[in-house]
Amino acid sequence: MKLEQGKLPVELLESLLKFTSKSDDVFVGAYTGEDAAIVKGEKKLIVTSDPITFTTENIGTYTVAINSNDIVAMGGTPRYLTTTILLPLGTDSKTVEKLFKELHDSSENAGLLWVGGHTEVTDAVNRIVVSGHVVGFLHGQETPTGGAKVGEEIVMTKWAGLEGTTIIAREKREFVEKLLGKQKTEAIIHWTEQPGISITREGEILRNIKISAAHDPTEGGIATGINEIAQRSQIGIEIFYERINIKEETRVICDALNIDPLGLLSSGVFLFTTSPQEADRAVEKLHSAGIEASVIGKITEKERGITLKYNGKSLPIPLYTKDEIIKALQ
Repeated sequence: MKLEQGKLPVELLESLLKFTSKSDDVFVGAYTGEDAAIVKGEKKLIVTSDPITFTTENIGTYTVAINSNDIVAMGGTPRYLTTTILLPLGTDSKTVEKLFKELHDSSENAGLLWVGGHTEVTDAVNRIVVSGHVVGFLHGQETPTGGAKVGEEIVMTKWAGLEGTTIIAREKREFVEKLLGKQKTEAIIHWTEQPGISITREGEILRNIKISAAHDPTEGGIATGINEIAQRSQIGIEIFYERINIKEETRVICDALNIDPLGLLSSGVFLFTTSPQEADRAVEKLHSAGIEASVIGKITEKERGITLKYNGKSLPIPLYTKDEIIKALQ
């Protein structure tokens, strides 16, 4: 069934709402005619929202991961998800059902309760757009981007350009297959599931580590994430290039497209600062759980700037106001 402009047909919407969450923590959930959800709360809440606009493939997975990551980076546990879903004219109802199931599965895997939102067909978009809104609970000390202190070290999990590489492989599949072959291209696409673009597991593993500042580097990649930690914390940062994990597949794709992997979408990466002793302990705990991680730099005085040590030289780390994926997908 092709969908016309406006709200979804009631019968279709009611069949789709079976994918939303049911729990004792949800007093009023997603039902036709309800304007909002009523849920169990806590004393301190963390709230965030992010739209997914770069891709329509696996958009449910990206919606859950990218919004949940913001909660984890602030030191919290993601709990409730609402969504605003905008569908272009002529969207097939089976496409919507696939999206709802993906949101359901991704939410369940992340420990999130998907409690409602809004869905409509509109000529304001020419492809599916999903904006997620997540509420999480802060149980311990918050870890804002601006909490880094001189003398600490900065730790990075997984690898630079993780999310961006998967999107390029999906959106420019033929191009990537010519570079790397079908098998490697397929493997890159599955990075969204393994190791995954969520940092929820890192948050659980690091719960007893004394983290001062944390960040989920999305647009502008890890280069921009590092800059934002420095700017918000009013400190300097020295990064050692050889310690940054960049997969060979990402290097090859970025070289071919003339883009910088450090400025490429990096959801799934967790950047955080802590004392040298705690940094070593954190890396050990992450490695024990099968998550790649390394200490990539140290926090210095603000006057020393934000620098990258590369081949014996000290270079400024660029701030990417536009993600490198924009150039890649042009």
